[in-house]
Amino acid sequence: MTESAPGPRVSPAEVASAVVSALLLGYSAPMPGTGSRYSDGAVAHETRLLGVPALAAAVSGAADLPVGETVLEAVLGSLSVAGHADLRTAGYLAPLARAALLGERLGKVLAGLSHGDIRLFARALEAAGSGRPGETRSRGSSSATRAGALAGALDVAAGAGRDATLRDAMRFAAAGDPGDPMAREYVKGFEVTHGLARPALFNALAHVEATRPALVQAYLEVLAEVPDLDAASRAGRKEAEEVSRMARGVLKAGGVYSRRGLQAITNLDGLLRSDPRLEPSATEAPVVAAAFLLALEHGPGYLGARVRPASRR
Repeated sequence: MTESAPGPRVSPAEVASAVVSALLLGYSAPMPGTGSRYSDGAVAHETRLLGVPALAAAVSGAADLPVGETVLEAVLGSLSVAGHADLRTAGYLAPLARAALLGERLGKVLAGLSHGDIRLFARALEAAGSGRPGETRSRGSSSATRAGALAGALDVAAGAGRDATLRDAMRFAAAGDPGDPMAREYVKGFEVTHGLARPALFNALAHVEATRPALVQAYLEVLAEVPDLDAASRAGRKEAEEVSRMARGVLKAGGVYSRRGLQAITNLDGLLRSDPRLEPSATEAPVVAAAFLLALEHGPGYLGARVRPASRR
């Protein structure tokens, strides 16, 4: 799907508010197989939350800095406060925020990525330690493989001459098997974020009118349509496709809209947690990015006013 037309420019304060709303709620939503306020993932839930203000501060200044520098500032700021940095979320939000702040099409922002962005993004990747939220680059791990693949693509592009840009590096990384999910979004104009996650979340908020379950519903709809590339990297493409098939089964059972669907979500969460290789960790970022876009479009109250008390578990 093509990206929507650019809207009016937004202010840095509006971007910061949208980032905080999207990340606090996205990190807290019980998306099956991932960390949430109900269950820590590879990193403590509170640790993820501690890095949000620094990430929001960096992204709110995206109009004045290259995309790569915005990502680097977000990573370094989060590390200084929390000892953890969500490079992938920073990588998703930086170009989206720059487009909104400048009132430009996202395609123009992506086309404007430079050779200098390669070095800055590589520094951010090295500082964060991994291309996957919450993991360090331990020897032999799939996160090490993915981070190494992205780092390798950045190295290739950096040595290809001044005409090579960060988007060229992302093309190299996206072309792998199974390819890097963030790189795929840079290459395809944030196709999953704009074309699937955003309308899924918008529709879910219209029906359920509560933010956390709406985020879970959108996550399931994205996962059902797009096999998670992190899971494919760890467990293989067939296993990732099986996870997508199970997500479709949960939606068929009613998703967050029925008791049967909620039980199916609980069952899926347990199954995914029983085998960490299957964690759909690439699916969270486009949903959080979609929440950011909707918060920008409708104001942070669009998400924040829909928070409901959680039932006892």
